[in-house]
Amino acid sequence: MSMVLIDGIKDVVFHNGIVRIDCLAAGPAGEPRPSGTLLIPGAQVGPVLQALNTAMQQLDEKIRAQVAEQAAKAAAPAAGV
Repeated sequence: MSMVLIDGIKDVVFHNGIVRIDCLAAGPAGEPRPSGTLLIPGAQVGPVLQALNTAMQQLDEKIRAQVAEQAAKAAAPAAGV
């Protein structure tokens, strides 16, 4: 399995039933360079986007819970003073 780092998107094209997403990543001097192409069958674009959206919402909830837990732990010793 290969990995593609995505700092940005250069182009999105639908051709022959396939959505092609040309991805960019920052080069050594910060300039955008091609990093790969995501190929998604046209019939799967909706479910893939929905799965990404759901996953990002769940990740956001986990991060918020961790931040709240850390804040509560940091405040606990101060409350005992």
